[in-house]
Amino acid sequence: MKSKMNQLISAALTTSLLAACSPVAGPLLSAQNNPALLNRQSASAPASKIFNTDSRAKVIPNQAIVKVRNAQGFLQTLSRSSARAVESFDLDTRVYLVESTNRNTEDLVRQFSQDPNVEFAQPNYFISIAQSIPPAPRGNGRPAVAAPNDPLFEQQWHLPHVGALDAWNASMGNSDLLVSVVDTGVDYNHPDLKANTIKGKDFTKESADGLDPIDSFGHGTHVAGIIAAVANNGIGVSGAAPNVKVLAVKVLSAKGGGSLFAIAGGIKHSVDMGAKIVNLSLGGPAVTDLISSAVGYWATKKGALLIAAAGNSNTAVGTPARIDDYYMAVAASDQQNKRAKFSCYGKELSVSAPGVQIMATTPTYKVPLNDYGYAQNYAFLQGTSMATPLVSGIAALVWSRHPEWTAKQVRQHLEKTAIDVGAPGKDNESGYGIVSAAAALR
Repeated sequence: MKSKMNQLISAALTTSLLAACSPVAGPLLSAQNNPALLNRQSASAPASKIFNTDSRAKVIPNQAIVKVRNAQGFLQTLSRSSARAVESFDLDTRVYLVESTNRNTEDLVRQFSQDPNVEFAQPNYFISIAQSIPPAPRGNGRPAVAAPNDPLFEQQWHLPHVGALDAWNASMGNSDLLVSVVDTGVDYNHPDLKANTIKGKDFTKESADGLDPIDSFGHGTHVAGIIAAVANNGIGVSGAAPNVKVLAVKVLSAKGGGSLFAIAGGIKHSVDMGAKIVNLSLGGPAVTDLISSAVGYWATKKGALLIAAAGNSNTAVGTPARIDDYYMAVAASDQQNKRAKFSCYGKELSVSAPGVQIMATTPTYKVPLNDYGYAQNYAFLQGTSMATPLVSGIAALVWSRHPEWTAKQVRQHLEKTAIDVGAPGKDNESGYGIVSAAAALR
């Protein structure tokens, strides 16, 4: 057991962490209707590192995640272990975050893995959303049919590219369909998001009562806007499913990171709140991850569709997206329908979606994201973090039109109607192909 545990922790410390976004734009224009200035500023902005200058995965010291078979028996063991349970939630049986001041993670995992009251024990990994990747390729996507009156819509090349305008003839989403954004929180007062955002919980402890999922980094607001920014309101941008609701669930802090335990709790909370789709524009290394498997199994059994970013390290798909029985892994493509140079790849991929130079909402107040060349209100970002909510939005359109379908049927339909762009059939570069809103809503 000790040798296996050493290998697990060693892999965690040496495997590249998933990247979620990268700068392609400097400060945006204050006047939204000046695309020439917007493009000029975007083109001149340098690439930069965002928070995670060390791209290796990290184990949170002195902690372990423990899923139990018998809570009473485990708590008796725990009372004799020089450790304590600091948080917990239910996934059929209880899941505990265990912490010790004088015992390391390897020691805790080894002990609890041998306890017959325990289903599994694993390290609690630190998960980050960002690291440095090259700037996005330039492109000029333009709508081919009538567009909404949102002034930055013409900068949203990704929507006409996947046929969103045609899809909207069939559905712009149902207001009773809930898509959870498990991320850094959401600026729920943003004028392009306020009408479509419901507050969930904060799992980062940045709010005293855990009930304020306000975005303290900037990433989650961008993700939410890609899904459900209000259309035809005369400001900003449009989401892919502009009539659905997003549930703001905060699991990543102002430093751009969080833990697997918090993310699992956020997924559980999302499903408990009625989310049909859970968007996970985050991830960690390609290592054994039993807690993400457990919560994925539980959420899938409850009928939810989990859609996760493949990662931006140009390596193997990371966790949780690599757990393809329960998570729909999304790669990023560019304007030429090629795999974005940063996007992760592998047999686990489900579909791809545009993920470079994606215009969407950012917080209306200052956040750390602004310190790295991104504007308040609206900005271009890139990454599989941006491709993933586009797939979530299209899934929301499909489910709005076919509310009787199961999550499995929605996923299979998106895969079946994707545009095959690589080797014939499913491949390791794009999965089943580029997701198509137009084909999926026909």
